[in-house]
Amino acid sequence: MTWWKDLLRIFKSEASDVKEGLTQVGRTLDSELAKKEAEMAASPSERVDMILDEIESSDPLSEIEAKIKGTQSDIEAENEIEAERTSSAEIERDPPAER
Repeated sequence: MTWWKDLLRIFKSEASDVKEGLTQVGRTLDSELAKKEAEMAASPSERVDMILDEIESSDPLSEIEAKIKGTQSDIEAENEIEAERTSSAEIERDPPAER
């Protein structure tokens, strides 16, 4: 019955992982709900302040810059791979002279 105990151990491990994940999701949802409730209860001037704080905390230009840099790094990586392939093809075509 060793395989049965192993199977139970695996299920218990998976169950604890799922429980931990659901707990984290619950906390996230609670915090988001509290934030929305605060927004709903805020006066118009407080709401404007909240929006301005949110805009200041998230920088849309940095996200765009990261995407550009990510794309640029992909292009650089592809160029390096192509250069490596080219040099490998040249070596195969013209092997070094044997001593």
